[in-house]
Amino acid sequence: MSEITNIELNAEEPENIALAPQTAYPNVTSVVKLFFVYLVFLIIVAIIAAIIFMNTPQEFPAVKSIFKVLMNAAPILMAIQYTLKRSEKQQGYPSTINYNKIKGWLIPVLIIAAAAFSIVLERISVLLPMPLKIREIFERMFTRDIFSFMSVVIIAPIIEEILCRGIILKGLLKNYSPNKAIFISAILFSALHLNPWQAIPAFFGGLFLGWIYNKTQSVIPGMIFHAAINTTGFAFLFLGNSKQDLPDIFGKMYYPVLLMSALVFTVSCIFINKKVKVAVTNH
Repeated sequence: MSEITNIELNAEEPENIALAPQTAYPNVTSVVKLFFVYLVFLIIVAIIAAIIFMNTPQEFPAVKSIFKVLMNAAPILMAIQYTLKRSEKQQGYPSTINYNKIKGWLIPVLIIAAAAFSIVLERISVLLPMPLKIREIFERMFTRDIFSFMSVVIIAPIIEEILCRGIILKGLLKNYSPNKAIFISAILFSALHLNPWQAIPAFFGGLFLGWIYNKTQSVIPGMIFHAAINTTGFAFLFLGNSKQDLPDIFGKMYYPVLLMSALVFTVSCIFINKKVKVAVTNH
């Protein structure tokens, strides 16, 4: 399988600049500020979306769906632009995004790990059950069409990984130990979901995504894993009403499937950890 080529976004990061501790963007304070800036962006986009939807005739559902995709992506895109400007102001140059090449074998391993992890995450999420009314709201937000699929499975993984791992975690790794940096980025990733039913699984997913980014110094593995996770979540969301949860789907086989999924995910992590050495970076 061919390797994914290395691409750089924005101007190349100067190699001759020695960053002193806590000078790279962001630090913890910057991450907290980013969260509140994101909330402001979200409110602005929500107001614009409400105006557009109220003035779009009902006979043009495709137009509404396209606008919905754009509005879902807009706050994250605005946050990316904000972080690039802030990093340039603080560092003297904007952050760059690492699209470093990865081995072809890593792609199927990530997809298998994501499928297994999705089942484990579903078990974690039942610790805080989503009320039926909230579930219905989510189902109305994402209709069964190609536009919702693109938003959840393609666009969201790309732009969220660029922000949370490509910019935020990359900078945090220059200021803190890997464990601390990954933990902070996972907290932010969780908080950006703005509701506990998604935030709890997102935190654990963010830990793995941060770990795989630190191993590869590339956002590509995270995008693949994130897209696979969202694909399974998208499928579960639109299962028939009589079979909403995995225990209902698998019946008596649920716990064996859960145990096997945890085992597959663990073995995948061990395999990746053994095969992929931590990339050298300009910390």
